[in-house]
Amino acid sequence: MPPDRRVQRIVRVRTGCLTCRRRKKKCDETRPICAGCQRNDLGCQWPQIVPGRRDSSHDEAQVSAAERRPNVFDAIEQLDEMPMPRSPLSQRAPSVSSSAGHSVTIGDRSEDTTLHDETHNQRRLSTAIRSPTTSEALVTSASTGNVPPHSLSLMPGYDAESYQLLSHYLATTADCMANGSTPINPFLVQIVPLAFSSNLLLQLVITQSAAHRAFRSRDESDTIAHSHYTKALQHFRRGVTDFIDGKESNPLMLLVGALLMCFTETAKGDMNGTIFDHLSAANSLLVKLLAQSDSAVPRDLKDFVLEYYTYTATVSMISIDARFSGQLFLNLDLEQRSRELLQTQYVGNLCGCWLELLLLVPCIFDLGRQWIMDDTQVVIPTADDIAMFASIQAQILRWSPYPNVGTEVHLAGKIFQESILIYLYTSLGGFQYTGDGIYKAMVENAVTKAMSYLNELSPSARINSGLCWPIAVVGSCLLSPGQQDCLRGRLTAMTETFGLGNMHRTLLLLEAMWQSPASEAGPWNICRAMQKNQIWISFA
Repeated sequence: MPPDRRVQRIVRVRTGCLTCRRRKKKCDETRPICAGCQRNDLGCQWPQIVPGRRDSSHDEAQVSAAERRPNVFDAIEQLDEMPMPRSPLSQRAPSVSSSAGHSVTIGDRSEDTTLHDETHNQRRLSTAIRSPTTSEALVTSASTGNVPPHSLSLMPGYDAESYQLLSHYLATTADCMANGSTPINPFLVQIVPLAFSSNLLLQLVITQSAAHRAFRSRDESDTIAHSHYTKALQHFRRGVTDFIDGKESNPLMLLVGALLMCFTETAKGDMNGTIFDHLSAANSLLVKLLAQSDSAVPRDLKDFVLEYYTYTATVSMISIDARFSGQLFLNLDLEQRSRELLQTQYVGNLCGCWLELLLLVPCIFDLGRQWIMDDTQVVIPTADDIAMFASIQAQILRWSPYPNVGTEVHLAGKIFQESILIYLYTSLGGFQYTGDGIYKAMVENAVTKAMSYLNELSPSARINSGLCWPIAVVGSCLLSPGQQDCLRGRLTAMTETFGLGNMHRTLLLLEAMWQSPASEAGPWNICRAMQKNQIWISFA
């Protein structure tokens, strides 16, 4: 019979301290510090639970884990105490909730604390996902006092100030631009991914944030904002040149860039009418974009860009002097595209649920323009004009907010409804808002209703970010000092809450109109007041 060659299993003592077991030394089991650890000046570690019937492999794993854990965490703590360069992700602050019914008020909170916490968490995360070999090298580097390697930048060529501006956009500007009608903020989920794929859009996002931050701090001489604005214009011009020369065939980036330039003017409070140049550039680009397939440009992105343009174009028409210009930023093709959105009961963060009402603005503008072309004589409307007027009026009165929208969106829709009625009614009198006009009672009734709806809405509610147009229309008709004070206080509170320049410019314009005779009141006199006081804004 062959001899028994089985190897005798070595039975190890399983009741000693973890340190002695790791060193394969005999332990005298003195607690809390055994003689071996005390003699060699070692940390004496004991298992939390004395092993019972578990196999030795589990114990070896426990010893190995206990052996590594203190050193790695000590090294991480040492890294956290070292000054490290901030990476782009460390600048990304959490955005404010986009749900309707909540204020966007963020205030001037300290960004340094947030950025420090996120930088701290990012370093822990990056340490945790490294391979064991990399971790050991990192520990060795920390123990020898070497500076850890820099993080790769997501924004090469941009300085730390740009990271802070991007953080400001993510945390503040994007939420101020959207009115909160939907829980998803397209200025984050649509614009930001595009920005990281295009130097043009990234520069424009940073520029918009810089303009917004500068206005919030009331620093019109902000050199950083001016510098980024200059860079944005250079990038945009270069993009236009490349598109014209055929170097860039996709109009998406340039179109979104033009629209971002529009809202940059909104944030900074443009008073020179620059936004109209950007709208003209966006018009033809949008037509080309919508002609592309859904596989090339996703449908939800198309819808948002179309809403973006439609909103900006329609509310900007009131700034155009209808006597001298028949320019309509919304042509029939784009209007039809926008009406297709109505079939899905579209609710957006710019048009809310009142897109159908906004599409009536070009019709009213074109109708009123025919009646006010000549200031020297009263133009008698034709039968066709009266029929068109009645049709538009019926559409406005028949409109109602979608039943599934929130309270604030519902109130904003009613405010737009009354404001567009005022815009229609005052078009009959041209530039004259006479006290005995045939539609005087109708105008006053619409003004009263609009003011009532505004009083139900808090000035700090996010939906206010899209209400400059109806506020300007209603405010242009206010003759009572009490009502003027009410609207003055509202616009002041909105400006403090959102920090958007167009809100402040709207108040400046209304203040100028309230100082004028009653005969110069009404929304059709807004363009004249702009020309007289050199305040060219779009209300977008």
